[in-house]
Amino acid sequence: MAYTILDAEDIILGNVVQGVTSTAFSGNSGSLVAFFSSSTQTASNAGPYHYEVYNADPAANSAAEVQFSVAAGNAKGSGSARQTGASVGNSPTKAIYSQFRNLLLDNPTDTAQFTTADGVSHENMFFISMNRARYKQGVNPGSWYLELSSSYHTYASGTLKLRDDSTVSDGNVENGHLVYNIVSGSEASGIFADGSSNTHYWGKFYPDLGILALGGNYMTGSVNAGPQGSPGFSLKENGPATGLPASFDHSFLAAANTDDGFNDELFWSIKRGKYFALRAEEDVSSTHYFIRAKNQHYNYSMNHTYQRTGSNGEINGQLLHSTFIQNPQTFITTVGMYNDSNELLAIAKLSKPLLKNFERETTIRVKLDH
Repeated sequence: MAYTILDAEDIILGNVVQGVTSTAFSGNSGSLVAFFSSSTQTASNAGPYHYEVYNADPAANSAAEVQFSVAAGNAKGSGSARQTGASVGNSPTKAIYSQFRNLLLDNPTDTAQFTTADGVSHENMFFISMNRARYKQGVNPGSWYLELSSSYHTYASGTLKLRDDSTVSDGNVENGHLVYNIVSGSEASGIFADGSSNTHYWGKFYPDLGILALGGNYMTGSVNAGPQGSPGFSLKENGPATGLPASFDHSFLAAANTDDGFNDELFWSIKRGKYFALRAEEDVSSTHYFIRAKNQHYNYSMNHTYQRTGSNGEINGQLLHSTFIQNPQTFITTVGMYNDSNELLAIAKLSKPLLKNFERETTIRVKLDH
């Protein structure tokens, strides 16, 4: 088999196209309107720490894929039961809060808390983390939109509509990660401002990590007000009154060593909201390879339709067609790109077969986007 070794003159680096977006959910979908959990996963040892959310029912559809996960954290570990073998004070909610604090905050000390842009510190936090396979280099700022729904009327009712503020802000950098604010707003009308021109801040959005961090103190019913004095939103559902299991009626006491079902609440609030739109983003670089086939090269083929085979099926080097003697003809259809170990890395297909013989030379440009 013949090879052409490429040198520096054969390779040209193209421009980098920044911020190329694409659909993020399975099936090339830009949004989800139905959400499913797995009873196997939620009942496993991982269930108290996070719920995985699917695009279809994994119990009935083998093609169901994890789209994102939801998790709840509490700085002191309240709101979840200590797991078997864990020491006092170490519970799933504390582990989750500490994990995300170490990842997202400049100050990872045990006393540090997440703070929304209105200056409020949140002992409770809710996290939505996109599955790594769903986005590329990050989530496209300004492209996502989430609706949360609650039927609990003590603090708020209806739907909470969330997006980021990237359309009016350049964002900040925290612990090396770009971050925007999560604010009230609609997909069509943009960021919401109340009668006093106040923006309502609900959390932080980390596009490079695919994480939405929601300020839990505004969303658990533990306070009577939301951001900027707006009505608070409660993730809490009413249990059987909303068609949910009777065991679902959580009280949100955030008590020590007590399971308040925070993961349940966030999952069902998303499920009842019935809409989550999001796009992935990446920078695409192009490299052009110029493959030069000189007149002496690539005029013969090892294909069985080109050369004769012996009784054992091996090619014996004799041309199958006598017209090819002293006038071989081939057609180039494919270019294979190999590394130094002769491992095939990429294949480029021509739009139509290209005639090659001793009287013809050709240059094929292969564009590789990566």
